[in-house]
Amino acid sequence: MLDLSPRPAGAASWKLGPDGAAAPDGTRLPSEVWCGVALYSDRADAGLAFEEPSRFLPSLAEAEESWHAQLLPIAHRGECNHLDREAPGPILSAHDQDPGGPLVVMTTAGFVMGPQLDMARVVDFRTNVDRIRTFVETSEGNTARQVFAPHTLGDDGVTMSVWRDDASMSAFAYRPGEHRAQIDRYKREQTADRTSFTRFRAVRTSGIWNGRCPVQAARA
Repeated sequence: MLDLSPRPAGAASWKLGPDGAAAPDGTRLPSEVWCGVALYSDRADAGLAFEEPSRFLPSLAEAEESWHAQLLPIAHRGECNHLDREAPGPILSAHDQDPGGPLVVMTTAGFVMGPQLDMARVVDFRTNVDRIRTFVETSEGNTARQVFAPHTLGDDGVTMSVWRDDASMSAFAYRPGEHRAQIDRYKREQTADRTSFTRFRAVRTSGIWNGRCPVQAARA
């Protein structure tokens, strides 16, 4: 298990958690796979964290594999509570120039915490996220996919995926199938209280995941 260490220097947000299956109570089960995402307003700070991840992940040397990416947002919409628990909203600003290349996608979803929270909605949503991930694995052009819930209770859950290009992601997301059905259901039934969707280009990557770099595999 990775050390649950403080956020990297300069990061406006740092969320870390296990990529475990959804449990009956809505939490995510422990896992040997951990994921993290940090948000930065300064590209130089992001670059320093990318170059020395062991400074804020002391247990990284014990990992069998690790993969890191410095990402540039090119599109963002929706609401997330990673910057402000009390006032969820946009968390990133899209860069005005798109360098092109493989696509990295992050989605988040969250619920209003409190005594009125219906945990059955949380269980239903996370269970269907796991079903969609299985669907992603069969999608042409996808080279990686992860799901994690930050270890800090109440922070919005995250999915990350890497795609050969925008077209392959769009074909997965909007063609008839499990994902399209859940999008339509979300619009119809409001299955979560808020969601966000972000597209990135990978500025730099290092390491491997499942024996390869997902971005380099997408370029192959």
